Amino acid sequence: MGSWLPRRIRYRIFGEHQVRVIFFIILLFFLTPTLSTYANTYDKKTSAEIIKQAESSYKKVLKVKNAWRDTKKIIKNAKKAHKAENYKKSITLAEKALNEARMAYEQYEKQKNNYRFLDQD
Repeated sequence: MGSWLPRRIRYRIFGEHQVRVIFFIILLFFLTPTLSTYANTYDKKTSAEIIKQAESSYKKVLKVKNAWRDTKKIIKNAKKAHKAENYKKSITLAEKALNEARMAYEQYEKQKNNYRFLDQD
């Protein structure tokens, strides 16, 4: 433990056990994420917003004709879970569909100029 106090003085002032406990508490504080930062809210509003984002991204991919096979099914299942008020499942599926739609569009962007027909040399 690097400190501005030499070890001998630090232990004389605080005590070896207390220094270790304080160091552990400080370490625990910085390594433990706060619950409010990483908490997901599974509610009706969030579910509806993510489904809407997934649908708009999917429509964008459909326009460039590069939609992936299962994205539409995932959106349909997310809507079904939303209707059944299972918001955790709905949000999880909608996020998956949104990710797939974004990746499909990214794939299109990377490959649009490299497309090669089978009859070309």
